[in-house]
Amino acid sequence: MEDNTTLSLDEEIYHIALWMPNWIGDVVLSLPALQSLRIRYPDARITAIVRPPSDELLSGCPAVDSVIQFPRGKGDGYIKQCNYARGLRKYHFDLGIIFPNSLHSAMMMKLAGARFRVGYSTDARGIFLTHALPITKKEKQTSYRVNYFHNILSPLNPEPVADHYDPMWKQGGEIELGETLFKVGVDKKDFLITLHPGTSKPERAWHAERFGILCQKLIKEHRMKIVLLGTQKEMPLLTRIREFCPAGMTTIVPELNLQEIAQLMQVSRLFIGNDSGMMHLASLAGTPVVGIFGPGHSETTGPFLPSEKHEIVTRNYPCSPCRQRFFKECKPSSHRKPFCLEDISVKDVSEAVERLVKRLQLR
Repeated sequence: MEDNTTLSLDEEIYHIALWMPNWIGDVVLSLPALQSLRIRYPDARITAIVRPPSDELLSGCPAVDSVIQFPRGKGDGYIKQCNYARGLRKYHFDLGIIFPNSLHSAMMMKLAGARFRVGYSTDARGIFLTHALPITKKEKQTSYRVNYFHNILSPLNPEPVADHYDPMWKQGGEIELGETLFKVGVDKKDFLITLHPGTSKPERAWHAERFGILCQKLIKEHRMKIVLLGTQKEMPLLTRIREFCPAGMTTIVPELNLQEIAQLMQVSRLFIGNDSGMMHLASLAGTPVVGIFGPGHSETTGPFLPSEKHEIVTRNYPCSPCRQRFFKECKPSSHRKPFCLEDISVKDVSEAVERLVKRLQLR
């Protein structure tokens, strides 16, 4: 590891590789850093190396010129990953930005042959970095992720972090939007609400029954039409929520790609959901957000939106932010939920929706 902490402004940088985070939400929260990087190197070619499905998200990003989908792998797949990374040397990367903290990501960037490699000096990976940034355990746990990712660029003297997302995709026009709405079976004239009840871990997800009662209440009081987002694996969850709602007012969408979901969110009046990647995708689309936070901490992973455009529903337990070693460090409720999530009622969330609707005059 070199002693340098700042990359000389005189260095010639023609091709930049970005080793992107693994989770959709983190990819979205890293986008302001990409905006700053594009301003810092307007003529460089920027290539994002990312795992699916986040490649869908970045394929239309104006800060990125090309996207390389990196394979997942365990066992023999790990050897294949190393060989794949070596194969990236043909791109002759001058600079590698490593957003994840893992030893693996730093080693892969080293194998890819990037001349300069910038990232946090965590997980004993300094030997693979030319510019290793110190960070304390507390900073790692409590820094807002937009700032956390942007700080990785500090050796490059970047522009200050933006206070909003840039428009993400080239505008496809009414035809593409119409195709998405037709696929979903909704009209943009409807008072549309997008709702995503799933998470990567079930312990982070609010109750399906409470989502169902909430939907029932919003339909009755506001005639909102609710679009339920989820994967095929989440279909039982979505079906359970729809059972609470009158016929014709709730739609379960087929699986869409991330750009189609973002299009749908752009015409939605409001997004409601757990602390998840879909919440951050809604923020990216500029959609007002009601975010339900149990084990997560909004100070760290809250939506990147003006304060007037979001409401956070949380209990802020003293053990927050949680290490998410579920039920080893805290007892579960009778419904197998952590109490920080169990204690959030339908009334709490519906009142947050009402505040946002009133403040933004969404009706």
